[in-house]
Amino acid sequence: MVLHAGNYHLTPSSGKLCVYTFKEGFLSAVAHDLLIEVTDFIINLNIPASGSASVEAEIKANSLKVICAMKDGQRQPDTLKEKDKTDIEEATHKDVLHPTKYPAINFRSTSITQEKEGCYLVKGELTLHGATHPVEFKANTTTGKDLKGKFTISQKDYGIKPYKALLGTLKVKNEIDITFDLSLS
Repeated sequence: MVLHAGNYHLTPSSGKLCVYTFKEGFLSAVAHDLLIEVTDFIINLNIPASGSASVEAEIKANSLKVICAMKDGQRQPDTLKEKDKTDIEEATHKDVLHPTKYPAINFRSTSITQEKEGCYLVKGELTLHGATHPVEFKANTTTGKDLKGKFTISQKDYGIKPYKALLGTLKVKNEIDITFDLSLS
């Protein structure tokens, strides 16, 4: 399917924007991979009838909410208590994202090209934690009214030190995955 021409203003009511973190280290067996949902974002997608499409996104850095632990790609909704989730969110703000200094995470496309029907290659620049780097990812649609995709970033590229605890024996991997599943209708 092809995306329909139009200007789309997407927010959390349009679907999900999620971050997946992964554990590593000597004590990783007692830690959890995490599913974190972005609860405050605006994505403006412009698809003209002819010419180049564009996308701009702004994510509030303090809007990441821990949903659940993950194991082997499956949700583990009963693994974390509410206090655990709150502690992780506080540590993410205080020790990782620093939203008072860097309140927004921004993406701006530089090109969007259709690779095949229903599959688009999006290239652009991501600004996170005060650093800007190029990223590219595929966005797919099956109906022309939905948009799904995933990409991986390296925290260190953006000056972020991956979270560590217990003298570094427990830590979050440098690479994190970002996924989106949005409705254009």
